[in-house]
Amino acid sequence: MSSHLVLLRHGESEVNRINRERRFFCGRLDTPLTDLGREQAVQAGKRLASVADLRIRHAVSSTLSRARDTLDLMKPALASDCRFLPPTAELNERSLGQFEGRWESDVFAEFPAYRDDPQYNRFFNDLVQKAPGGESLQDVSDRMASVVLQLWNDIDGDWLAVTHGCAIRCLLGRLLRWPDERVMDTHIPNAIPIIVRRVDATRFEWVDVPEFGDD
Repeated sequence: MSSHLVLLRHGESEVNRINRERRFFCGRLDTPLTDLGREQAVQAGKRLASVADLRIRHAVSSTLSRARDTLDLMKPALASDCRFLPPTAELNERSLGQFEGRWESDVFAEFPAYRDDPQYNRFFNDLVQKAPGGESLQDVSDRMASVVLQLWNDIDGDWLAVTHGCAIRCLLGRLLRWPDERVMDTHIPNAIPIIVRRVDATRFEWVDVPEFGDD
């Protein structure tokens, strides 16, 4: 049964760039890749092509343009017989509900409990708390595990899913049985391939590929 899933967070987006200076809640808001993000996507494809023991036979992305465009930019480096599946919303980033597309300062001015009240103020990175109308990390874990395991059962060989940072860490937590703290604390970098091997129907393991580096 052994096969590999490559999880890839999209290249740097415009909101990723903005968030280095000031918190903006993105969630499922569509935001384009930056020039750096496009170059990161090209390099990610080349990195995958250089792994001798990996042959991507299927590839899929979320429906958000930053993931779709990342996969499109990777295509020239992937095998000519790779099958590209239709984008699926089940791989989309975590929904932040009413907070999406808004500055943090504006959100807290309207919803001060989400800044001050312990019952709400961990909504951005908590297994249970969530923004109004949004998803918790538990919700994302359930959704991601469901779609990924279904796809894994339906296709043969190694495959690639281009998705999003929060979605990836939630999935890794479920597949690799991470403690909750690791799910909440793990940072998923842009466009660095993460490889998971399926050992059997219920067991998965992280595959180290040192040449990918930590950037």
